[in-house]
This record gives sequence, C-alpha cells and structure tokens, in this order.
Amino acid sequence: MKRAGLFVYLCCILVLIMLSTRCKSNEIDHLNGNISKSDISALSSTELTHLMTAGWNLGNSLDAHWNDLPWGTIQAPRQQEILWGNPVTTKAMIDKIKASGFNTVRIPVTWYIFTGPGPDYIINTAWMDRVQEIVDYVIENGMFCILNTHHEEYQSGFKSGRNWEIGWLRLYHNDSNGSRPLTNPEKEVIHLQLARTWAQIAERFKNYDEYLIFEGVNEPRTIGLENITVPMWVEQSTFLNELLQTFVDTVRASGGKNTDRHLMVTPYFASVGMDTNDREGRISLFVNMTGRRLRVNDSRNRLIASLHYYEPWGFVTAPSDSQWHSWYFDMNVGSVSHNVNAVLRIINDNFISNGIPVIMGETGALHRTMPNGQSNEAERVKWAQYYISRLKEMGVPSIIWDDGGNFQLFDRNTLEWKYPDLTVAFVAASETPVKGK
Repeated sequence: MKRAGLFVYLCCILVLIMLSTRCKSNEIDHLNGNISKSDISALSSTELTHLMTAGWNLGNSLDAHWNDLPWGTIQAPRQQEILWGNPVTTKAMIDKIKASGFNTVRIPVTWYIFTGPGPDYIINTAWMDRVQEIVDYVIENGMFCILNTHHEEYQSGFKSGRNWEIGWLRLYHNDSNGSRPLTNPEKEVIHLQLARTWAQIAERFKNYDEYLIFEGVNEPRTIGLENITVPMWVEQSTFLNELLQTFVDTVRASGGKNTDRHLMVTPYFASVGMDTNDREGRISLFVNMTGRRLRVNDSRNRLIASLHYYEPWGFVTAPSDSQWHSWYFDMNVGSVSHNVNAVLRIINDNFISNGIPVIMGETGALHRTMPNGQSNEAERVKWAQYYISRLKEMGVPSIIWDDGGNFQLFDRNTLEWKYPDLTVAFVAASETPVKGK
C-alpha cells in the first residue's frame, strides 16, 4: 500500500508539472502571438489586439494609384505596385519584417483601378491573385495581416486640357459649384460598390482564419471639403456609419470563417478629433456612449475601432516653419504633452473603458535634420518609447506607417532598416505589457 500510494503521489506530481509546463508554454506562445488555430478562433477582439505587438504598413505599394496617367494605362498589377517608386513586394521583405520582431503587417490596397463598371464592379482576377499572394507572405509567417480598401476617395478636376475623375467613395457632394449632402440615389450607388467590393474580397479569403483581419475603409472623408459645420459632420458621419454597416453585413453574409472574422471600422478621417469634451460631436457620432458600444452593429461582437493619430503633430509632421513645430519630443513642452495626453485620454475614456478594442492603424514621426545639423533620430526614439508604449499599455497596438518615402523606415531594396534605432525602440515599446493583464 505504501509503495502504491507513493506511486500515485509521484504520478500526480508528474501530471501537475506537465500541466504547469504546458500552461507556461501556452502563456509564452500567447505573448509571442504564436497560438493554435483552435485557440485564436475563441479569442475576443480585445484579446486579439492584446496579442498584437509591433506592426508595419506596406504603404504606397498596392495602394499606389493614378499618378496623372490616362485611364487604362495601368494594365498589369505590378505596374500599379511600383507606380509610386517602391519595388515589387517579395516574400523576403516580409520575412525580414518578421525576423525584426514585428508580428503584424497592414496591407493597404487600392481596388478601383482594377474594378469593372457597375452594377457588378468585378475585380480583375490578376489583381486579386496578386493581393492574395502578398497576404500569404504574411499569413505563412504566422503574423497578423490587416487587409483594407485604401485611396478609394472620389476626386475630380481639370488638368492638361482634360477633365479627370478618380475613385468613388465620398460622404458629401463637393465640386467647383459648391457642396451639398448626397442624394439617396447617389448614396445607393456608393453602398453598392462597397458591398460588391467586399463581397468579392470576402469570398476569396473566406477560408482564412482570424490571423487575417478586414478593415472596411482607410481614412473615409470627402476630399476638398472645407469649413465643415456641425450639421456637415453629422451628415457625413451618419452616412459613413451606414456604409460601415454595409461592410460588416456583407462580410458576415459571405460565410466560411468570415462569420467570425475580426473587422476594423473607421471614423471620419480615422480620427474622432482632439477635443476631449467632444464639442463637435465627433466621438459621439462614432461611439454610442449610452450603450457603451460602437454605432456600427455586429451580432458577433467582433469589431475593432481603427484610428490614426500622428501625434504630437507639432513634432511628428508639422512643417519646420510652423509655430507649432517642435524639434524635440519633450513632454514638458505644452504642445507635445497636450496632444499626447489628449489622444491617450480620448482612447481610454471613450473606447477602452467601454470595452471597445482599438488598433492604431497608422502612426509615425518624420525623420528630420535639426538646425544643429544632427538627425532627430534620438528624439524619434523618445517618441516611440513614450507614445507607443503608453498606447500598448492600454491594450492598443500600433502599426507604423512606412511609405518608402518621407516616412520610410525599411529599405525594401536592400532589406535593411534605414533607421535601426527607431525600429528597435518601436518594437520594444510595442511589447509593453497591457496594464492589468
């Protein structure tokens, strides 16, 4: 009996050690974003965003478009991909991004150039194939991938002796004759094109698991519209919420894994403003504060707010001759601390505190040469260490904007980081533990 009891005791200890090791391994895997297919399907949108660490934008590649070319000039997908000066995207690029500590890639895509006329709005198969090829580069690396519609906004004008029109998405009518709300027939056409676009994307990717996230629109707005009054905000935001609902309903109706896919929805220009008191109503037009939820509905409760805050603006993007420009990221400077704290407060008080997950889909800080001739690299490192870590502490992962130009971080030709100190700081800040978790 004593030997038998000892044997049972030792077996129990062994089982407990195995379970503990397995739990610890799962915890580490979760922190690294390496989770099983069955595990990821059970995660809430908030839990999913907590697993996302450093993110990188494949900017100005699949979202390059037009460039003042006569309509029909771009015939092949790779012609569009290199239109704004970036090289053709390769798997080696994404492999290097992953190896550098990033676990999320956002793929901005402009679809209208390769989309046929209404009412069917058929997307060119070769273009869809190319998009899928790049999505696979990300997914096969075990990374989160965000796929969206980008630069679809309607614009028109007159140049080089001819009228031109590009894009199709607008929230208000605006031209040389003035501005007005869109008519119902005009809105119906926009609803239709958005629905047809996402129906085709959703069908192509319906068997991909939750590592693939759909983002309905990038920075929805009416280009060229100025002096926006409160009634104009209300009109545009109301129509935008209706379009976002069309996006959600279309994806959900497509079946497959799209039934439970995590979806990102975006407010006007990917921002709810900088007024913590919401005097323009931009926050309340996107968030139902009484119901503590977004105004867009989803029966699966898998919506994520997509926000873009390049802040503090005076440091990250302001022209050097601007009165608000600051060469330094210094939280003792009023314009710096005010903007940073406003963003953090707006996100925490209106989204995180209401159980609404957020992804900072774009952010960044321009590289500059300061008056003393030195690079501002050390200041950008301070920016990442503070701003990105504070966001992640709230549970908000950030995806740095890299367009291969002014915001270039990664050299897609040499596969080297142009600014390694900022890269390391951004990755480290993105691994900040979520407070209370």
